Amino acid sequence: MSKLVEMKGISKSFYGVEVLHDINFSVDRGEIHALCGENGAGKSTLMKILSAIYKQDQGEVLIDGKPLSKSATSLDVQKLSIAMIHQELNLLEEMTIAQNIFLSREPRNKLVLIDYKKMNKEAKEIINRLDDSLEPTMKVRELKIAQKQLVEISKAVSFELRVLIMDEPASVLTSKETEILFALTKKLSEKGIVVIYISHRLKEIKQICQKITILWDGKFVATKNVDEVSERDIANLMVGREVSRSVATDYSGDANDYVLEVKGVSDHFLHNVSFNVRKGEILGLSGLVGAGRSELMEFIFGLRKCEKGEIFVNGKSTKIHNPTTAIVSNIGFATEDRRSTGLVFCRSIRENVNHVYQVKNKAFFNSGKRFRENTDSMIDRLSIRCAGHLQNVSNLSGGNQQKIMLAKWILVGSEILILDEPTRGIDVGAREEIYQIINDLASEGKTIIIASSDLTEILSVCQRIIVMHDGEIKDELLSSERTEENVMKYATNVN
Repeated sequence: MSKLVEMKGISKSFYGVEVLHDINFSVDRGEIHALCGENGAGKSTLMKILSAIYKQDQGEVLIDGKPLSKSATSLDVQKLSIAMIHQELNLLEEMTIAQNIFLSREPRNKLVLIDYKKMNKEAKEIINRLDDSLEPTMKVRELKIAQKQLVEISKAVSFELRVLIMDEPASVLTSKETEILFALTKKLSEKGIVVIYISHRLKEIKQICQKITILWDGKFVATKNVDEVSERDIANLMVGREVSRSVATDYSGDANDYVLEVKGVSDHFLHNVSFNVRKGEILGLSGLVGAGRSELMEFIFGLRKCEKGEIFVNGKSTKIHNPTTAIVSNIGFATEDRRSTGLVFCRSIRENVNHVYQVKNKAFFNSGKRFRENTDSMIDRLSIRCAGHLQNVSNLSGGNQQKIMLAKWILVGSEILILDEPTRGIDVGAREEIYQIINDLASEGKTIIIASSDLTEILSVCQRIIVMHDGEIKDELLSSERTEENVMKYATNVN
């Protein structure tokens, strides 16, 4: 019997640069198959060819033994019961959850008008499998990024599926939400549905996948049974070398040198939140989705108004009215969503790197020489791999996009740097590079606050961990107290 999905001799180039070279890839019915590799290895490009978003230059795609026409569109592939959940969310913000799930497939009544009652009911049944707190009539713009990811997943599983492609589906989900996603994935597999699972989280791959295919620099490396390889084996195959792992050290600076103090922050969601961070310290903010981490960071950066609360920068009371005030106070904020709030995707590397520099220095008129020098220094310092200053950031790998988001804050000398999900959707090699940059900044005396839903990340990098639950700080963990069990105990409010 033929494989359900076969891709033979696939090659693809963009602007003369080959990104896939003679790739062979196949998946059996009912198989959960991981697709791994560093950012830029070609994983997403290969899957976009399978989804007919891109056209291959060479090779063929077969579905159930039948060749897929090169003229096939994404809609044609969708009709073949193939769906893809993209890493970068593709939802319409002003529409409801139900409207997004059934976009272009809305149920109709006898008058051929949209049957909203039926659509909302069916949407509720679908999304309840992942999160029963969401209502189908909620606007997508009201949701947090993790909830938006659940809507994307619900949209995909609403089809009569044969093949489901997931590109980093759990990158912003909590451990509980990830468990629910895994249970759903296994049910799909038991029905004979192929699941192609793109992820950089090796623990997830070992937990859920049966096979793994690894790409490197657009070339095929290996296909293995997951139970035959360790996480370290996978990491080494992905980057072509031995991968080291970060280990958090204890803070060794001046215990009384507080750079940032936050006191008594309260509103309808946050409840009397107070904490401080020292010069050169790496502080972690942990907690489940809805714990209040994002709201707290938005308050510090002037994006959110609270009823009560004070901020002290270097011992001085500081009113942060808006992001511009925060920037002038040497506070930087690298947000969790690169596409929506972190970078301007339709603009060049040079424009993105110099964006905050222009605001802080009121340099609104183009200073080509200065901007080129700034960009050169950041490309060199952070080892950003790119074709040149004028390359659009949308054409870079996730790891390099993340470096550019850091670069714009490093360039202006931010003394306090808030990082929200700093390695979301980037590979193991780029992740270690980002961790090294964070450690280097801390050693230079920069104060780092990391909010992350990735427990491994929090434990690997952060010298002190504050755990939040339901808008409150539940505990502060130091040294040997920094364990996964302790973080989860306080994050879930288990006494």
